[in-house]
Amino acid sequence: MGYRDPIFGIIIFFAIIFIIAFLNYWWSVFKSKEERYGIEQFIKRFEVMADADEYKKLLDEFSISSESLGLLARSYSKSGEYEKSIGIYLIALKRVKNREEKRYFLFELGKIYFKAGFLRRGADIFLELLKLYPRHEEALKILMVIYEQLKEYARALEVMDSLEELGVDVKNEKNFVKALQILNDAFMTNKNKYETLLLLAKKEPLIGRMLFEFARKEALDFDLDMIKAESILDLLWESDTSLLKNSSQELAKAVLAAKNGGEAPLNAPFELEVLAALKSVNYTKAAVGFEYTCTCCKGTFPVHFYRCPSCYTLKTPHISLVLIKNEHEEYYSF
Repeated sequence: MGYRDPIFGIIIFFAIIFIIAFLNYWWSVFKSKEERYGIEQFIKRFEVMADADEYKKLLDEFSISSESLGLLARSYSKSGEYEKSIGIYLIALKRVKNREEKRYFLFELGKIYFKAGFLRRGADIFLELLKLYPRHEEALKILMVIYEQLKEYARALEVMDSLEELGVDVKNEKNFVKALQILNDAFMTNKNKYETLLLLAKKEPLIGRMLFEFARKEALDFDLDMIKAESILDLLWESDTSLLKNSSQELAKAVLAAKNGGEAPLNAPFELEVLAALKSVNYTKAAVGFEYTCTCCKGTFPVHFYRCPSCYTLKTPHISLVLIKNEHEEYYSF
C-alpha cells in the first residue's frame, strides 16, 4: 500500500522532473557540440582563399573580440577588399559560441559572397544559415535573388513559398520569376510564350515591358496601348514610327513628334517638347538620352533594370529624359 502514500507520489513526481531536466541538459549540450562541429566542417570548405596572408595569421594569434572582427570585416567590405573581409568572417565564425553571433557572422559572410559575385558559395552559406535558423527572412530574400540570377527559377519559387509562410508579400516577385521562366523555356514556341506572358501582364504591369521587349526581338505584332508608355519610354524612342502612329497614348505621340518634328501634345515632357520644336526648324544636333533611377534607394544607372542592382528591390526604376548632343549614332554597345 506504500505507493498510495502522498509523500511517495511527490518523490516520484520530482524524480521524473529531475530525470527530464537532466536528459534535456545533456541533449542541449550534445546538440550544441554537434552544431559547432557542423559549422567548423562547413567553414573548412571555404578556407582556400588568403591562407598565406599575414593579417590572417595575426588575427589568429591574438585574442581580438568578435565585435572588433566584425567592424574590421565591414571596413574591408566597404573598400571592396572582399577577400580579406571573407577571411576575417571565417576567423570570427571559428571563435564565436553565442548562437546570435553565429547567425550574424554567417549572414554577413553570405552577403559578402553575394556582393563579390560568388553566387553559388553565397547560396551554400545561406542554406547552412537556414538549417540553423529557418525563419531568417533576410537570408531567404537574398537567396531568392541568388537563385534568380543563377536562372534556377524553380528554386527561387520554392524560396518565395517559404517567404509567404512568414507573411511576406512576394506576389510581384513570383510573377516576375514566372515570366523569366517562360522566356528561358527552350520547349515553348514563341506564340505560346507571347500568350502566356500576355496573361501575366494583365496581373502585373511589370511584365508588360518584358512582353514588349520579347515582341520586338521576335518581330511579333504588338498593341502598344496594352501597356503604359511611361514604362517603355526608352524603347519607344528606338521603335518604328509606324508603331507610334498606331498608339492613342499621349506620350507615344510626343515621342513621335520629337523624332520627326511637329507639334508635341500639351502634356508632353519638356525634353520631348524642346526636341520636337528643334526638329521642326531642321536642327539635328540635339537628341535625348535616358537615366534610370531606383525609387527605393535613389541610385542612378545608365541602363534599364527590373531589379535594382544596388538594393535588389523589384519594380522600382524611374526613366528620366536628358537632352544630349546628337552623335549621329544609334544603339550604343556597352
